Amino acid sequence: MGRIKAIICDIDGVLLYTEHIFKKIEELGLTGSSKWEYFNRHANDYDVKIDSRVIEILETFAQNGFRIIFLTARAQEIESHTKAKIDMAIGLYANRIFNYLLLMRPYANYKSSENVKETWLNLLREKYEIYCALDDDASNCEMFAKNKILTMQVHK
Repeated sequence: MGRIKAIICDIDGVLLYTEHIFKKIEELGLTGSSKWEYFNRHANDYDVKIDSRVIEILETFAQNGFRIIFLTARAQEIESHTKAKIDMAIGLYANRIFNYLLLMRPYANYKSSENVKETWLNLLREKYEIYCALDDDASNCEMFAKNKILTMQVHK
């Protein structure tokens, strides 16, 4: 039996509009752990908008047998709230509910986003045939491309 077809999708800047949170962090002058504590507290707030187009794209892939993998550098500490936000997005904008896999930054991991995602990618390749990746961060896109993954950089 072959590997399962899959598509990778980032969350922040792709599925969810979180730019306003980072602007507020900058305005407040937060850095280091204070920056990430603030982000974690607000990453799934009611004012974090969902891009319905991304849900529609993912739904099309899911209907065609692809496994949807949300691969994010968000901290695992906010996994349950992130899952609830994704479930709400799918419930609001998909015609049919689809399953997904959510992979996040492990606890106490302070490596770069592309390092976190590349580590997960290497594990995913054992089970999945990754067709493409959607991400907004140039360094993540470069990492996916370097790993021979068709990569679409999302700009809002």
